[in-house]
Amino acid sequence: MTNRRNPLDDALTELMDAWMDMMTLPQRLPIRPPTRSLGKDNIGDWEDRNGTIAITVDMPGVEKKDIELNVDKHMVKVEAKTEDRDYGFTKRFTPELNPEEVEAEFNNGVLDIKIQKAEEDKGKKIDIQ
Repeated sequence: MTNRRNPLDDALTELMDAWMDMMTLPQRLPIRPPTRSLGKDNIGDWEDRNGTIAITVDMPGVEKKDIELNVDKHMVKVEAKTEDRDYGFTKRFTPELNPEEVEAEFNNGVLDIKIQKAEEDKGKKIDIQ
């Protein structure tokens, strides 16, 4: 009588080896301070509220003095660096923004930004001769 190997035994062994590698991965990675990078599609909550763009960003572990906020006609950029944290995002907006009409408040690790949209340029009517 011949001993036949069960092919499922080999597959199960490979699966268990891969699982063990995955479970020990955090122990093999170098330890770094926590970093949170807000990508261009992940800036927190934002919405267009009838002429105002409202943005809310959670930034725990940051103080107001560490935050830099820049707004131009089509972009909002927020950066904050501390010993433990590194936040940064840039978000482009299709409607034109009014950088002169910006309100920003920072309370308990939450940054709230309100930006007025620029008035729409309707052009100039030209009389035809």
